[in-house]
Amino acid sequence: MNLPDTLAENIAARFTQLDHLERELGAVALRLGRLEQAVAALGEPAAKTSGVAEERFARMEAELARAGKQLEEYAAAIESSRTAGAQTDDLVERVVEALESLQSTSIEPTTGVS
Repeated sequence: MNLPDTLAENIAARFTQLDHLERELGAVALRLGRLEQAVAALGEPAAKTSGVAEERFARMEAELARAGKQLEEYAAAIESSRTAGAQTDDLVERVVEALESLQSTSIEPTTGVS
């Protein structure tokens, strides 16, 4: 296994991680949407009901805040993975160029001298 193959595998692993994070982000966004609907549905009745309903509302708000924070963390992780992938792409390109340059300078044509 040579260096470009290892770097290519690293890039592939980063993109796999990115895909996984994007799927998780989608799941969190769906969950966030359901929570927003639940909070909206409880908005008016919560003001008119007992402390139990107010506690549920508070728990949902806290969960919504946690989901929002998690969404921000996933977005940051995705951006970080994209940046790392781009940096790895740049590195692979430079390594390949260096290897090609080394190969072209170290291969000398045979002169036919015996």
